[in-house]
Amino acid sequence: MENSKTFKAGAIAVAVVIIVGVLLVTFFLTRIPNGYVGVVYSPNGGVKDSTLSQGWKLVGAFDKVTKYPIRIQTVEYRDIQIATSDGKNITIDFAYNYQVEPSKVSSIFNTFGPISIQEIEDTYLKTRFRDAARKGISKFTVIDVYGEKSSEAGVDVQQRFSDDVKELGFIVSNVTVGVPQPDAKTQEAIDKRVEASQELERKTTELEIAKKEAERKRVEAQGNADKLLIEAEGQAKANKELQQSLSSQLVEYETIKKWDGALPYVSGSNTPMIQLPTTKTEQNSGAGSVSP
Repeated sequence: MENSKTFKAGAIAVAVVIIVGVLLVTFFLTRIPNGYVGVVYSPNGGVKDSTLSQGWKLVGAFDKVTKYPIRIQTVEYRDIQIATSDGKNITIDFAYNYQVEPSKVSSIFNTFGPISIQEIEDTYLKTRFRDAARKGISKFTVIDVYGEKSSEAGVDVQQRFSDDVKELGFIVSNVTVGVPQPDAKTQEAIDKRVEASQELERKTTELEIAKKEAERKRVEAQGNADKLLIEAEGQAKANKELQQSLSSQLVEYETIKKWDGALPYVSGSNTPMIQLPTTKTEQNSGAGSVSP
C-alpha cells in the first residue's frame, strides 16, 4: 500500500515537472521561421536593438516577438476600382512582391507596433498601393491598359509604390497588372476601337502590299526597257560598223563570187545586172590594130 502511494506521488511529481517544462518552453522559447527575423519588445525595456534570426530562440517570459519576412512575399489585391485618363471606370486585379529590409525591422515595429505583417499588408500597404495604382493608371487610356502599354502601366505603378514605402523598409518588386474588367458601356467602346484599329491595320497592310507589287512591276518594266535599249544600241552599232566596212569593190567582189557564169536572158535594151570589166588583152589588142 505504501509503495502504491509512493508511485502515485512520483507520477504526480513527474507530471508537474512536465507541465512546468511546457510552461517554461511557452514563456521562454519562441520559433522564428525560415526567411523571417524577429523583433523583441520587452515591457520593461522597450524594443531591443538586436533582432532574432531563424530557429528556436530564448526570450524573456513577458517579452513579445513580432516576426517580419526578409524573403520575398507575394501580395494580391483584387477588384480595385480605377479611372483611366479617358474617364473609363475599370476594375483591375494587382499583384506585387515585397520583402522587409532587415536593418529596418525595428523601425517598422516602432511605426506600426506589435501587429502582424499580414495586418500591415491589408491596411497600410494596401492603402498606399491603391493610391499609387490610381495615379499610375490615370495616365493611360483604357485601350492602353488593355493593350501593349499594360506592362508600362505596371512599371509606373511599381515605381510610385516603391518610392512611397521604401523609407519605412519595404522593398517592392514585380508589380503585375491584371486584365481590366470594364462596365458594359466601356466594353462596347473598347470593342469599337479595337475593330477600328484592326481595320486600319488591315488597310495599312494592303497598302504596303500594293506598294511593293507596284515597285516590283516598275523594276520589271525598267529591266525590260533597259534590255531593249541595250539590244537596240548593239544592233545600231553593228549596222554602223557594217556600213563603214562596205565598199563598191567589196560588193562587186561578193556578187561575182556568187555568180555561176551564165548571163541572164534579157529583152530589149536591158543590160545584164553584172558589168564585167574589159580585160587588158582586149584593150591591148584594140590598141595594136591601129594602122601605121
